[in-house]
Amino acid sequence: MFPSKVPRVFVLASVALLFLVTYTTLHLYHHIPPSYPTADSKIVQVQDAVTIEKQPDSNHHIGTEGTTGDPLDPGSDISTLEPAIQDGESNQKPPIETGSGTNAGGQSEEHSLPLPDPKHCRKELDFLVRSSVDLELTERVRYIRRYIQPIFSSSVDRDDVANVTEPLIRDEVEVDLYDCGDVKLPEFAPIKLQVPRPHPEEDFSHLIFGVATNYDRLKDSIGPFAHWISGTGAKLVAVVIDAKERSHKEMRLLQHDFDIAGINATLVKPINKKFTTSQNHFTVLVNMLENSNPNTQWYGLLDDDTFFPTLKPLSDGLATLDHNVDAYVGALSEDFQAVRGFGFMAFGGAGAFLSAPLANKLGNQALKCIDEAIGREGDTILRDCVYSNSKAKLTILPGLYQQDITADVSGFFEAGLRPLTLHHWKSWYREPVEKMAKAAKFCGDCFLQRWRFGTDTVFSNGFSIATYKDGVESVNLQLMEGTWGHADSKDFDFSLGPLRAPYPADQKKSYKLREAEFAANGDLKQLYVRMGDSSAGEYDQVVELVWQKH
Repeated sequence: MFPSKVPRVFVLASVALLFLVTYTTLHLYHHIPPSYPTADSKIVQVQDAVTIEKQPDSNHHIGTEGTTGDPLDPGSDISTLEPAIQDGESNQKPPIETGSGTNAGGQSEEHSLPLPDPKHCRKELDFLVRSSVDLELTERVRYIRRYIQPIFSSSVDRDDVANVTEPLIRDEVEVDLYDCGDVKLPEFAPIKLQVPRPHPEEDFSHLIFGVATNYDRLKDSIGPFAHWISGTGAKLVAVVIDAKERSHKEMRLLQHDFDIAGINATLVKPINKKFTTSQNHFTVLVNMLENSNPNTQWYGLLDDDTFFPTLKPLSDGLATLDHNVDAYVGALSEDFQAVRGFGFMAFGGAGAFLSAPLANKLGNQALKCIDEAIGREGDTILRDCVYSNSKAKLTILPGLYQQDITADVSGFFEAGLRPLTLHHWKSWYREPVEKMAKAAKFCGDCFLQRWRFGTDTVFSNGFSIATYKDGVESVNLQLMEGTWGHADSKDFDFSLGPLRAPYPADQKKSYKLREAEFAANGDLKQLYVRMGDSSAGEYDQVVELVWQKH
């Protein structure tokens, strides 16, 4: 009897096992969307902004590299930082569905592709589609493209807000980023704008810069540093404050990253392991002197988030001063409360610059200055050391900005300024200054140059396109708009004011620059984005400006 029961036992066991496997599979995985990654999927880097076209009987997976947020500025009080605001408009957007369903605009979603693919669109839309991934745009956008023909001139009044009679924002086209091969874009004649000539290529080997920061922050700063110092002949010396905690291999790789970026950089350890970051911010001067040469004229002490749109205006500004005598050059904070608290000195985020004679005097006294310092901040140590060892007093160089402003800084960037330096752009506020400043590489001082379009629009090159409900005539463009936190306190009037009140969200609509790149032919492409209001079912709006090189 026993042998005859064996097949039945196996049959029953097989049925039970099949039931358990089927039930477990349905119970655990029935919520997974069709595009969920599988273990044997092909990996594609997100930064390429390209996805794989779905093929029969194949699995696909878009892999993402891990990213981290920008670290806060050293010494900043997190509790005092305000959340970023974009002109009071909601920065939320309708969610992108990977399966079937409807989006905020009521459009049916049947896309099987996890990311937009430029192959499905016209070539002219390539930049928009590639950028849409990192910008997290809605699947459909309201899109405008305008071409700009720059008229380079040496006599253009950079500070004048010239009038252009035709409107800039016109004839929007709805674009499905997943299927835009048949999109028809309106054709307009290029807009002619007078701009300054591009900065000529120059050698800036007479400048040397120094920073003190930790390994991770320094690595994170390579891209922004490369924008302004790569290939210029200027030198960078960086004290890596946690160098002793890093392996020789890590330090070699970091040096290699700077070399690949074209940055003439020297990485050093702190001269005293007990020194704080602020103290190293001052003692980096010793290392700068060791790495300078007889042609070095100016020593610039910076924060790791000090940013130059381009070095040419800084060099020109310093050239108006005598580098052969003791000179201490910088800028105050824009916030009078900070000046009251720290005193009259060069605030380090804006940059503190020493002539060669003064730098040598202070380098010889550096350790003594730290021992005798009353405060522990690098800026105050530097100031006290200057005053103790020379008769030099602070010379304020216009255009250096500490930017002790938070959250919505649109008023600052829309005021037509010509900044030599920017600061706090990845901590106290968030703006893509490296992308914004590509305009400076295209047409020099045209960065943040302004134009009126039609009756209601102001274009601030590299930052925003703003439309005003009551028209541009209702706006006093000679005054800066006080959009940031505590701008109404009057503490900024001495430096940036008097200020005008910020516009309510329903009176001003802004498209902010969020991406920019140079095409192979030298054209500069800029994407200005206004995030749609998800509660109103709005799509994101994008204005692409193409500055024609030839």
